[in-house]
Amino acid sequence: MKYRIYVVDDDRHYARMLSYRLDKNANYHVKVFHSGEEVLKALGDKPDLLLLDIMMPGIDGVEVLRQVNTRYPEIPVIMVSAQGVIDTAVEAMKIGAYDYITKGQDDLVKLDSIVRNVLEKVSLEREVESLRTEVSEKYQVSGMIGDSPAMNNVYRMIQKATRGDLTVAIQGESGTGKELVAKAIHYASGRKRGPFVIVNCAAIPRDLMESEFFGHEKGSFTGAHARKIGKFEQADGGTIFLDEIGELDLDLQAKLLRALQEGELTRVGGSDTIEFNARVISATNKDVVTMIRSGNFREDLYYRLFQFPVPLPPLREREQDVLLLTNYIFREYIKAHQEFKGKKISLAAHRAIANHTWPGNVRELKSAVERAILMSDSQEISVADLMITDINTISPWADRMTLAEAAERSFTAPVSSGSQLESPSISTPLSDQSDDNPVMLEVGADGNDGIVSLEELKHRAVERSYRLCDGNVDRAAVQLGIGRATMYRLLKKYDIME
Repeated sequence: MKYRIYVVDDDRHYARMLSYRLDKNANYHVKVFHSGEEVLKALGDKPDLLLLDIMMPGIDGVEVLRQVNTRYPEIPVIMVSAQGVIDTAVEAMKIGAYDYITKGQDDLVKLDSIVRNVLEKVSLEREVESLRTEVSEKYQVSGMIGDSPAMNNVYRMIQKATRGDLTVAIQGESGTGKELVAKAIHYASGRKRGPFVIVNCAAIPRDLMESEFFGHEKGSFTGAHARKIGKFEQADGGTIFLDEIGELDLDLQAKLLRALQEGELTRVGGSDTIEFNARVISATNKDVVTMIRSGNFREDLYYRLFQFPVPLPPLREREQDVLLLTNYIFREYIKAHQEFKGKKISLAAHRAIANHTWPGNVRELKSAVERAILMSDSQEISVADLMITDINTISPWADRMTLAEAAERSFTAPVSSGSQLESPSISTPLSDQSDDNPVMLEVGADGNDGIVSLEELKHRAVERSYRLCDGNVDRAAVQLGIGRATMYRLLKKYDIME
């Protein structure tokens, strides 16, 4: 794309000379104006650069510069001055001009260099803005999957949350996308150019949480070998996302409340008061009102954090979104792992996915779809590849466990001599049971793949995931949704590990 340059000079001969010189560059498109009034009317098209004469009848260059800075501060301006008004040109730079040249032959060489530098800066800013737009689109509402009434209500809440600077509290079950919503609010708000800082309150040891929030001074405690800037300072001018806010102990809740009320903090071991300006978005999957009643959460902090609550629906309340999400997750995984290109999800598997309640929400659905891609031996993913035989009666624990948990439990749960799993209260590992009466599972959506035992199905799944993960036990365990120790035990049992 060509750079658009406006040349503004009442001296038609000089303006034509500048235009001719700049037009030699194929990347420049030059347009000439002969008065301040004329160019001000054309600024709505936002040129990439303005070459502006200082001394002009009517509105002079300095006044045009002031109006450009007020209306279009992103447009860089180079002042053009006669030899006798250099002081005015320098004054114009203080107002906001990028640089200046004088009307002399020597400065035409300088002109080329200055214009090139300015447009390189413009190019860099375009690239940065493009990246910002890409990130913004990724995390704004348009990047979220779902068209159900419940999700449309979430979109409306996100849009309203971006209007002001109230603290936002996102409430929802685990796996419903609370962090994604927090990012959508940040990148669609006036703070999108500022940092987005995430603090997982459940993942940080309690004795280090205050230092994580507010930072610490060197030597303030054992192991504090250097000054550390806390998350609230890092988020200054942007947004701080406090995930799992219900995990904070009462002492830190009091300190957090004070920091939010005063807009200032003190590092651990320090005495200086540090001001910060960060919007706070928190998230929890707990019932905070019940926590308040039991004395585990401060009521005053609740009113400070929950100024604008955003409830997220579980996946079971978004039935029409389940297959949309499934297809999106499937496409994204195939895009990143081209070795699975050509696979597709069978109609029966789609039906099974649609009929499941997904207690682990989107996170569980993602795990199940990606695991099925890995397990499938054919181009069509079947119900068996989802590691379930009947989606509505997956196991006695179906209404209390995620598919990943049920899959791991199926590797260790006991089997009766019949066709049903025994009570989960019995904990003898399956690997210790006799295979005299193995449970038989139908593989494939229509049964064409034949009947195999659960033991054989386990063997196939473990071996395939181990090979596809290039012998990485941890990755294979994650893909199957089972524990690392369980994976090692099964590899040893089936004599798979090299």
